Amino acid sequence: MKRQTNSKTYLIPPLILILAFVNPYVEEVMFNNEEVFMASHYALAIAGGLVGYYYFSGRNYFAYLGSLLIVIWHLPELFTLGGGILTFRVLDEISLFAGGFLIGLAVRNMRLIEKILLFVLWMLGDTTLAVVLVIQYPFYTSPPLSYSPYPSTQEPLTGYVMIIAMTAILGFLLFKAFKNLHIFG
Repeated sequence: MKRQTNSKTYLIPPLILILAFVNPYVEEVMFNNEEVFMASHYALAIAGGLVGYYYFSGRNYFAYLGSLLIVIWHLPELFTLGGGILTFRVLDEISLFAGGFLIGLAVRNMRLIEKILLFVLWMLGDTTLAVVLVIQYPFYTSPPLSYSPYPSTQEPLTGYVMIIAMTAILGFLLFKAFKNLHIFG
């Protein structure tokens, strides 16, 4: 893995994202608010992705390993354990940052079709999970998971947070694509 840049300015957004969610106050809020916990997943994966993208470069398969790390923490059992038990929360946060990092360091070397496929799979997976949460299908709360720290009433808001985050990321990527095509000047 070679270094992509020496500039420290690219560290500012990842540090802000990390500090916004990995602090005692927000960590305590996450034990009771599923939507904040899910927002932290986006923030940590994006922070890791930015660090990986701007400072390192690696093989394509790192993106698939990173994706796997992120997907694993969205399985109902691990998601609820991460939401309710501090030890699992720490593993969750490290894994999400690492997953984003692995994706970020690989994306420069990926072919366009690989980037599109990875993006489409992410959108399909997140959209499916968001719909499951919005309709309150009981994968993530009791009775299927009696140890879930979150009531099912929080699931629709969590799904909407996911939809908003996906839309923002999609909008940003479309803007960048159009800008590269000189559509926006």
